[in-house]
Amino acid sequence: MRMLATGIVAFVVTAIFIVTTAPASAQIAGSMRGLSGSPSIRGDILRAPPADPGFAQSVSVSREMGGIRSQIREGRAAGQLSRSEARALRREGDRIEAMGARLGRDGYSAAEVAMLRGRTEALRSAVVAKRSQGLQGR
Repeated sequence: MRMLATGIVAFVVTAIFIVTTAPASAQIAGSMRGLSGSPSIRGDILRAPPADPGFAQSVSVSREMGGIRSQIREGRAAGQLSRSEARALRREGDRIEAMGARLGRDGYSAAEVAMLRGRTEALRSAVVAKRSQGLQGR
């Protein structure tokens, strides 16, 4: 009986020793994950890598703005836009291009690309709306 008790005590002491000397991260890594297998809360959630700056800028700003600027010139030549309307639209285009250049220095995030595309599309819509109104009542 005494040998059995000594064996049990030795087993328990060995088990406690193993548990207390194991690295803490190995013990809690599994418990910190959600049931769905989501990333742990220890900082594994990373920001998505930015889109390629050259590609995003050329697609969302430069080429789009070139098309919008030509629409503004055509509208001005056709008499659909006044000088002040064309100037205001060009200034907004300048602001969008400056913002694109500033944001693109360290690469674009997906949100920044979406914002630039949204502002560019809003400017395109404003040009189309102004041109379709023409110079009514002037």
